Amino acid sequence: MPKVWEPFAKQIEYLQVPFDVFEACYGGAVGGGKTELLIMEPIVYKFHLHPKFKGVLFRKTFKQLNETLIPRAMEFYASLGAKYNETKHQWKFPSGAVIWASYLETMKDARDHDTAEYNYAAFEELTHFERDIYLYITSRVRTSTAELPAIVRNAATPGNIGHAWVRKRFVEPAPEGGEIIHDKLSDTRRIFIRARGTDNPYLVKNDPGYFNRLRVLPIAEQKARIDGDWWVFSGQVFGEFREKRFPGEPENAIHVIRPFEIPDWYPRIIALDWGFTAHTWAGWFAVGPRGRSYLYREYFVNKTNISVWGAEIARLSQYELPMIRAVTMDPSAWQKRGTDKDIWEQFHEASGRVFRVEKADNDRVSGKLLLHDMLRWENKPLSEEPREITEYDALTATIILRNQGIEARDSYVRSFQTPKEDIIHPRLQIFNSCPEAIKAIQLCVYNEEGHGNTEDVAEFAGDDPYDGIRYGIKRIDYFTRESKKEAEKVETLSKIVEQRNASMALGASNEANTNYYRAMERFDKKTFAVAKPAFRNRNVFRKRFDT
Repeated sequence: MPKVWEPFAKQIEYLQVPFDVFEACYGGAVGGGKTELLIMEPIVYKFHLHPKFKGVLFRKTFKQLNETLIPRAMEFYASLGAKYNETKHQWKFPSGAVIWASYLETMKDARDHDTAEYNYAAFEELTHFERDIYLYITSRVRTSTAELPAIVRNAATPGNIGHAWVRKRFVEPAPEGGEIIHDKLSDTRRIFIRARGTDNPYLVKNDPGYFNRLRVLPIAEQKARIDGDWWVFSGQVFGEFREKRFPGEPENAIHVIRPFEIPDWYPRIIALDWGFTAHTWAGWFAVGPRGRSYLYREYFVNKTNISVWGAEIARLSQYELPMIRAVTMDPSAWQKRGTDKDIWEQFHEASGRVFRVEKADNDRVSGKLLLHDMLRWENKPLSEEPREITEYDALTATIILRNQGIEARDSYVRSFQTPKEDIIHPRLQIFNSCPEAIKAIQLCVYNEEGHGNTEDVAEFAGDDPYDGIRYGIKRIDYFTRESKKEAEKVETLSKIVEQRNASMALGASNEANTNYYRAMERFDKKTFAVAKPAFRNRNVFRKRFDT
């Protein structure tokens, strides 16, 4: 007797997607009933009764296929009289219709389907797959009879290696789903159907306490597991990143802010990740007082010559040149590529030689850890661990410096200082006028086991801003640690302006201005060897671009 399957409302919405929509993605939260939906779609439409029907169900690995998809499909297909061939991983129905189960771990696995023709291809957990593998298989989906459609159907949970491209392809055009998207390049249509865990009445009925148990998790994790949020999801590297503050979190739990006028004495650092087929991204960072920095501008282009983007970056920087302390660039720009000049030299010339270009620190894991620390908005717990050594020893500090480096030495020194609660956090905020940087941080997931360092962020299409951010914050970290005098100058200037603004707010404008100019004069005399303040001499730089 056939096994009974009754779809619920959200699954019915998905099943009603017309066949002229080539791709559909049903995705979101855990418990949304995704797997059975893909297994049963050919049965609902009675494709299995047509002798020429050919379908295929995909998982990323054979282990996933064997442990989850095949057993669940077997429950339904066997009850309909289908015979399973273990060698071919194939169900053959009495009509002659065939459905295969297959895995796609590499492009080689995808090319094994080169001569195949499928009416129905279904990807379970689409975010586990690489984009090129998915697109290659979709080219195998076609029909030789008008009685059968050619469709691709998918189920997806936010996260994993394919999160970036799946979100871009299906979710970003219509985050709440239900809208048909027309792909002009391929002249095909696709749709995203958003599924929440609470859409599944069977899950609620069989385990009524399930969602209540999830609600003890942090808000971000709840949004991922219950709501299927594609912007905050389980497995996201930078789960602490906040484009919007969640209810119940402190006021400082925010990283994306509205632009404001940055004081012109803040030191600036430009970070640059170059590419041609890949994108070129440049980010401008301002280093503020008390340890907070701002990514306030970005430049993002694709398939653009160095002569163009080099000149554009210089043009965008023309009024800030006196305060630019460094331009740090992807180290690959120093690799020999069979040209007369390296990439960095071509950029240096295209920008009018106005920048001092440096190789970026490309230690990926330490850069990721530093970004975590700069995004942190919660206080670190104060250390209460007992110290074996109760007195600071200069010789020990010197030995640590020689053998382990400056960071280890500084850690030793700090262990004898009175712990202090953090004041300025997060230490990095991003203007909302930098959408590519914001998106890249949100899309970061870890490498899968067997695909590089699992402590590192997996590479993905569009990760150029993330790499650039790593370069920028590494340079900021070095700048702030090695330039304490510079930091003190910025702090002093900030206090002078704050005092002036406070006096102006009280209505003492004349006194405020007088005190301000006197304080600035004292600052200039103390800071600069020459009489003319370097921060104010900008006309020389303007002439270069205004002529």
